Amino acid sequence: MKRYLRELFAEAAAEELRLPRWLVHLYLRWGEPPLGKAIRLDLLRAVLRGYSVRGERWLDLGCGIGDLTLRLAACGAKAVGVERDVGRVARAEAVAARAGLRNARFLAADVCRLTELKLGSFDGVCCLAVLEHIADDLALLRQIAAVLRPGGLLVLQVPSARRKVLAAAEREDGHVRPGYAVPEVYALLETSGFRVVRTDSRDPLNLIYYWSLSAWLLAGVLADCRLRGPCFAILGPLFLPLIRFSSRCIRRTGSELAFLAVRC
Repeated sequence: MKRYLRELFAEAAAEELRLPRWLVHLYLRWGEPPLGKAIRLDLLRAVLRGYSVRGERWLDLGCGIGDLTLRLAACGAKAVGVERDVGRVARAEAVAARAGLRNARFLAADVCRLTELKLGSFDGVCCLAVLEHIADDLALLRQIAAVLRPGGLLVLQVPSARRKVLAAAEREDGHVRPGYAVPEVYALLETSGFRVVRTDSRDPLNLIYYWSLSAWLLAGVLADCRLRGPCFAILGPLFLPLIRFSSRCIRRTGSELAFLAVRC
């Protein structure tokens, strides 16, 4: 992993999880960022295989700590990350400046007011783990279509409605719906002006559920709910290889879905 990404994750963990920076650096030297990052990046690479972002303008909606925006910039894209959390935006900007990634820009704003931001036109948009948080998902997809050039790409990642979930974890994550069925996503995309050209999924055995459950139980044994994140990370080297292996061997829809769509 690039040094600037390790710095970003270490600073985020220090501020948000109260973990020592050196410990996160050590973890990332032999491990990977858990669940959200690793599995979503796998899906992103799968649906974008054969495409290059170099020289293009890409938008990363709900960019979180900003790691994907920085990865896009490192690949040669002019990348813009939009995130509501002002602290995360400031941290990502500082890391980008130290890494010399001048083609990465971050903006603290509400993704649901995308067209009001006057960001111009984009060649591609990444919308990973965002739509399940949005009450009016169709309105957001229509706004995404409005900022994409004709023929522009949308990478959309959402959880499956068929996955097993921990109700408490869903509430904590701020999901307004448990997930989507594949035909439902096709319908939403077509209604908002997109044509799906590629799909993929991961985790056919719902191992992410058991990973989350194990982390919650372990934190409960330790009697500290703040340890859920660290427990989740500790269990990553066990569950991530299992998820990847089962995803290669079992050809059925998994708990995480990804779609590559073209703006008509």
